[in-house]
Amino acid sequence: MARLTAPASTGWRVLVIDDDADLLTTTLSLLRREGHAVEGCADPLAGVEKVRTWRPHLVLLDFYMPRATGAEVCAAIRAFDPLVQLVLVTGYAGEQPARRMMAELDIQGYHDKADGPERLLVQVDAALKQAATLGRIEAQRRLLQQVVDDTPRLARLQPAESFFRQALDTVGRLLGGVEGVVATRNSGLFLLPSAREAMSVRVGTGRFEGVERLGDLPADLATLLRATLDDDLPRQHGDLVTVPLATRDGARGCMALAGVSLVDDAVAAVRIVAGLVALAFENLRLYEQATSDHLTGLHNRAFGERRLNEYVTLAARSGHRTSVLLVDLDHFKAINDGFGHAAGDVALCAVARALEATCRASDICCRFGGEEFLIVLPETGLQAAAQCAERVRRALGEVSLRFEGQPLAISASIGVAEVGPDEHWARTIERADAALYAAKRAGRDRVCVAR
Repeated sequence: MARLTAPASTGWRVLVIDDDADLLTTTLSLLRREGHAVEGCADPLAGVEKVRTWRPHLVLLDFYMPRATGAEVCAAIRAFDPLVQLVLVTGYAGEQPARRMMAELDIQGYHDKADGPERLLVQVDAALKQAATLGRIEAQRRLLQQVVDDTPRLARLQPAESFFRQALDTVGRLLGGVEGVVATRNSGLFLLPSAREAMSVRVGTGRFEGVERLGDLPADLATLLRATLDDDLPRQHGDLVTVPLATRDGARGCMALAGVSLVDDAVAAVRIVAGLVALAFENLRLYEQATSDHLTGLHNRAFGERRLNEYVTLAARSGHRTSVLLVDLDHFKAINDGFGHAAGDVALCAVARALEATCRASDICCRFGGEEFLIVLPETGLQAAAQCAERVRRALGEVSLRFEGQPLAISASIGVAEVGPDEHWARTIERADAALYAAKRAGRDRVCVAR
């Protein structure tokens, strides 16, 4: 990005390499008068080293000099920096060696010393315009390459906060020194009719780290972000830019940046990253729709059975033990009949939260159907599984619920089974189900283990 435009205070950096002292002095004075930052070298080898340390945009070069030919100097410069522009300053541009060298090194510009120094400015301006074009193209290429390099990380299925933070980190590396936030509508997985009341800040970087509400952001940034979330249009104001995370059915959020240099290429790069994040967000939404129970937020039956099959296959190869719990709520029909299905839904959601709080992070909690839940316990033998089942039973018994002022009592019967040697996962669930019904027959609110 440093070579995208010339520095505002010093102009372009121009290096003049010429062993003619009078011409060198005249050329340097002329270019400084035009506002350029200029350095001069009479020694061609010193000039090559100056290119390495100073990184000029343009080199004016005498073709015939002692110690090294113009061709050798040009080749050394281009090998180090292919973007630097070269203009030959010579009275021999029409000679065969000069023409051959210019063709081989793709040098477009030359200045005949006989035309005088004022004519040189025409060649300088043309070369610097070329430098600006090539510098911008190179900056665009680098931006796009960095986006391409980061795309696999952004596209990987992961919690939303992870790829939001990766997106802000990616933009920070692309543009340098920017800080930002990502805000979404509601959870970001579902659109609500009134976006303004449902917006929340998901992640922030720099001075926005830890911000959770739009009201905690600077007023100008919050206003810009709200406007973008309301109508899904990108906005720029001062050093602020907001870009919607647009999906096929509307924007689900917004990326807001502060301290960004608002050149077109920078904003375009931000929009590319925002598009990748929106795609990852949409993939996450579709994945959660396919694997989650819409009421309780637990995994659904298909997901639980698939993961159980994976653990069973792994156990067959490694000898690791896997167990399952089947949890069925006692007298659940009485809740639905006595209080209505809305009360039943409240109870199911409360049970789901209790299961999540009681089980390990590695356990798989699923709604198996109706008021029945499946818990897959990897790396767990039968005795440990029975102890886990007892903890679950007690936790559910302690759930305190009231619906329209009336208490709702919760208890559960639980069947426990360990995956047997060479046993299909479906057979393990059948044995856990049999143990569950044994618990029901024995009086409910208890744990039974399949042997």
